[in-house]
Amino acid sequence: MATTEPTAKRKAPPTRQELFALVTTLRAEVAQLRQEKADLEAVLEMTTEHSDAVEEDLHDRAEEALRESERRLRMIIEATPVPVVISRLADGVIVYANAQAGPLLELSTAALLGCHLTDFYCDPAVQQSLLARLEQHGELDHHEVEFRTALGTSLWIDVSLRLLTFNGAPSLLSAWHNITHLRQMNQASSRFVPQEYLGFLQKETIIEVDLGDYVTGEMTVMFSDLRNFTTISETMTPQENFAFINAYLGRLSPTIRQYNGFIIKYLGDGIHAIFPNSPDDAVQAGIAKLEQVNAYNDYRCSRGRLPIQVGIGVNTGYMMVGMVGETHRMQGDTFSDDVNLTARLEGLTKFYGVSFIISAATYERLSDPGRYNIRFLDKVLVKGKTRALDLYEVYDADPPALRQHKQATQMEYEAALQLYYQQEFAAAQAKLFSVLQRNPRDKVAWRHLVQATQLVEQGVTAGWTGVTVMTEK
Repeated sequence: MATTEPTAKRKAPPTRQELFALVTTLRAEVAQLRQEKADLEAVLEMTTEHSDAVEEDLHDRAEEALRESERRLRMIIEATPVPVVISRLADGVIVYANAQAGPLLELSTAALLGCHLTDFYCDPAVQQSLLARLEQHGELDHHEVEFRTALGTSLWIDVSLRLLTFNGAPSLLSAWHNITHLRQMNQASSRFVPQEYLGFLQKETIIEVDLGDYVTGEMTVMFSDLRNFTTISETMTPQENFAFINAYLGRLSPTIRQYNGFIIKYLGDGIHAIFPNSPDDAVQAGIAKLEQVNAYNDYRCSRGRLPIQVGIGVNTGYMMVGMVGETHRMQGDTFSDDVNLTARLEGLTKFYGVSFIISAATYERLSDPGRYNIRFLDKVLVKGKTRALDLYEVYDADPPALRQHKQATQMEYEAALQLYYQQEFAAAQAKLFSVLQRNPRDKVAWRHLVQATQLVEQGVTAGWTGVTVMTEK
């Protein structure tokens, strides 16, 4: 009965890491051979008999060892599954390339030989910085470089470099890995999970993000929402609604990134964002967003469309930011009592008829509150809380005339509130009347005047503190 020999398993080609290890070994062998040759030549200088013949024999043996080392190196490079080229260090001319290198650059391997290495760098100056780092550290791994092929195709290449001797000359071995698709995927994914968010979670790419990853600390959170959207949307088709929301969010979202924040998620026509560095970032971003709304309204009104209104709430506190959901569907979110409170502040902008409310926690952490147009708003106890909050209005983005009136009456307005909390309601009432005579569009002053008038007429109950108690969220 005939039998067959078992088929031998084919050895897998070396990886890029194995290639570099072999190069290092070969470099050590060549260095050892050269040292042995030098030692023997030194001995030969001390003897005369048969010296020429022995020297020639040793020279031939050394040259053969070097050729054998280079032959082994060529075999290794050809078996390597990534593009590899060798270039002279002196002038950068490519003297050897494996079968994968040419097609990567849209050339034949033969056509690649003789080209300069930097012919394919979009920025040739990058090579000098890479060589400087290579000289400093002895090796260089995983540096991203933009290439342009012979046909003009743009590629992103992960480059690793090693120094070696080839054909008797100092040379550079370059291993390339095409990461163009990976970069495109990362750029696409950044539209869903911002790069700033990945950096905040200390992740290089989205593939490193896991369910439950989080960061904790004191941060400033912002909620903003579009007012009267139902009224506006009733006049539009679903397609027009979709286009309107994208146009609106497209105008407002960049200001968040401009001021060192990033968007956690969109809430329909609302935006939930955090600012991990400074409360000033959030306040400046809020002002810039409202200025964008003002410009957008000018555009809408010029085309006979209704203007829009936006409410913004900002608060600072300790919170957790991370990934929630389940294995096959995750999203970013923030958690803490301070986050929930911020959403309430955004809702209170409609109650008070203002555009921008910040908490005392944010106000007290501003580097210089005086650089903004901020005035005290009210003491408020929101539903579900047991502790009252001091709230402030930021009115930098109000229409110019209204902003000027608020600036001119701010001292009298705040004096009226001080009298109000001291239960001197008649005096507070008189000052608020004065404020409203000069600025009848001040909705907050009107609300405090109504409250003061009721208390003048009805008196206060036992334990009155002046806190406005909200019965709804």
